[in-house]
Amino acid sequence: MKVKIIKVITAEEVVALIKKGTVAEMPSIQQGWRFNFDKELKKLKNATGYLLVTEESPDIIEGCMIFQLIDKKAPYMAFVEVAPHNKKDNRKYERVAGCLIAYAYQLSITQGWEHFKGYLQFDVLEQNKEDETKLMSIYSSKYHAKRVGQTTTMVIVDEDGEELVAEYLQAPK
Repeated sequence: MKVKIIKVITAEEVVALIKKGTVAEMPSIQQGWRFNFDKELKKLKNATGYLLVTEESPDIIEGCMIFQLIDKKAPYMAFVEVAPHNKKDNRKYERVAGCLIAYAYQLSITQGWEHFKGYLQFDVLEQNKEDETKLMSIYSSKYHAKRVGQTTTMVIVDEDGEELVAEYLQAPK
């Protein structure tokens, strides 16, 4: 799927592609990422890895996500991360995480079963509680996610998911 991300230095829109990634293509901690996407993808049942790359640099991964169908019916975003070079103040691109999360929500509509259609669930697990709270706040404000009770589980459903798709997955012109 083609999406638009923003090159920070010039504020120009760049065409990017979200594509399925093989285990061998998935990034790892050894490459500066927080997660071993390659090992996690091998371990998880009913899971698919997705990579976000630009058309101009298709060999450079800008972001990565693992989408899973728990019990073959409940959509779950197991992992999502932007590339190390897209973090903090010196990031190269914006909108990478939003595109991947919106894509995961879209997958929840097409792959979820029965009452799980359009119900994307994920957990926010950080080593320190303060970071967890901060990240959950970002997911809420920026990506329309709602916290489930007092847990670290969050969901994106219905109109919130539709807004996310409209904002991040509009086809490039």
